[in-house]
Amino acid sequence: MVTKPGKIEPVSNTLYGEVQGHITEGGALVMQREPVRVSQLLLVISFFIVTTTLVGCNDLPVFQNDETKDLAVIRQQPVTVYYVTQEGDYLVPVNTKVSLDDDICRHVVEKVLAGPHDTDLKEALSSPFPRGVLLKYIYVKDGRVCVDLGGEAIGTMDPKLWQQALSSLVFTLTEMPDVDIKSIEVLVNGVPDNNMVLERPAYINLIPGEPDDGLPITVFFSYNDTCLVPVTVKLAPETADVLKATLDQLVAGPRGIPYLSSVFPEGTRLLDYRIEGDLLSLNFSKEAVLRDIKGNIRKEEQSPTVGSLALTLRRFAGIDRFEILIEGTPLIEQKLKVPRSYLDLENITKAQPEQG
Repeated sequence: MVTKPGKIEPVSNTLYGEVQGHITEGGALVMQREPVRVSQLLLVISFFIVTTTLVGCNDLPVFQNDETKDLAVIRQQPVTVYYVTQEGDYLVPVNTKVSLDDDICRHVVEKVLAGPHDTDLKEALSSPFPRGVLLKYIYVKDGRVCVDLGGEAIGTMDPKLWQQALSSLVFTLTEMPDVDIKSIEVLVNGVPDNNMVLERPAYINLIPGEPDDGLPITVFFSYNDTCLVPVTVKLAPETADVLKATLDQLVAGPRGIPYLSSVFPEGTRLLDYRIEGDLLSLNFSKEAVLRDIKGNIRKEEQSPTVGSLALTLRRFAGIDRFEILIEGTPLIEQKLKVPRSYLDLENITKAQPEQG
């Protein structure tokens, strides 16, 4: 792209929208010089050739054009944003990237409002906010974010969906890496929303009807075989082995929860487990493989079963690695790492939706 000297032009970037860059093309500089004698000119040329030979090609300076230099300066920050399923209204974490600069919080909120741009994800997920809701102002100070939203569409939102949309903002902003955000204040067209200061919810996608005094756990089920959805269920208060009870819930599946399915085939059982140091060995019945008609547990590039196990286990301190066995035989030779955040899914490729 060639622009006029000194003019500032926007640089189109498919990942980050419009990024303002200072990319110019310097004009030709014409200078009048006195004639140079032939002998002097030959002397200068000879000196340049000798110098180049001594220095070597690898030591010559490499020049970048202005556009390359400016684009190289733009850094990206991986973040997790929360969208909502097209059916069932479940919040779903999605890994994406934004520009790393002083407006990173603004970029993250705009990602939430815009929704996923990936074609496949658009069929499953969307922004929890209706189209037309705009970010008017955002201010960050001392661990609190003040977000001012505008647009006529806000007035048309159902109160339940409005609360869910606010939860998506809170989950997203309080999960940003290297940014310690504790609370969010939301304004609508400059007016505080009932003077409400929001903090991160204790539960995500809580299944109604559970006992109030039950022990909350989070497991991950499949949504339309597209993405993993975190669901909070509550165990009986007298549960002794919380780890086994959690794994049993995961293996059993959602059992009637709308639009969600298990990442294990029907009939699978957790036979036993063993903990040695930071390694958890999980021994499943043969149905986990024999009835795996979707290939969930055996996919090499994308394994919903492995991803669901990894994300479920991250809540248990002291367990950093795990392995899967079928009737005592290792299914995967390598030991898998338990991620502590959605951005840390080592050895679990695309276990969670990801977009640029």
